[in-house]
Amino acid sequence: MTLGERIKDRRTALGLSQEYVADQLGISRQAVAKWETGKSRPSAANLVSLAELLEVSLSQLTGAEAEEPSPEPRQSLPEEREKARKKNARMLVGRFFGMILVNAGWDGYSSGLYADLPAYWLAILAAGLLLVFRTSLDMVKRRRMEGPQVALGAGLMISIFFLPGWIPSSNPGFRYFLSDVAAIPFLCALNLKYWRHIWPVKEPVPPG
Repeated sequence: MTLGERIKDRRTALGLSQEYVADQLGISRQAVAKWETGKSRPSAANLVSLAELLEVSLSQLTGAEAEEPSPEPRQSLPEEREKARKKNARMLVGRFFGMILVNAGWDGYSSGLYADLPAYWLAILAAGLLLVFRTSLDMVKRRRMEGPQVALGAGLMISIFFLPGWIPSSNPGFRYFLSDVAAIPFLCALNLKYWRHIWPVKEPVPPG
């Protein structure tokens, strides 16, 4: 197996897009595509970063028989690992609480229960939407969304924005309470099955 084939196999096994790999290494997507097709090879420094990103050792990525190149001076791998872990934690927490803020802001603004504070609830809603938008940009770079993830996300949005109007009750507090209860399983399922794995926050275990 060639180096390019190993890069592609490992990238697809992790569910990473070429765009995400390129973004993390500070290069173009075309460069990653050329590596995978064998039209060019990564530099020594990029090989080290690529192995770290793909969670394999350098010898596993280049082949056991290959001589490991000496990387150019750069940030140490533990420092890079910690930096990536902190970013993942920010994205994961931001995604989760962004959804919470969207739900709270929309409930407060649209329910009519707090009509004297519309700007307050709109500010909460805007903050939540900003967090969701920011984390969505990072998420789509990393992995393609699967059908069940799209379905769970749609269920969450329906629970937040539409379900209160569909519940046959004249009590708005009761309607919005039920919609919040319905949103909780969708939010938990998205976090546990998808977001936690898109943004891992633990130190990766070295293979082998």
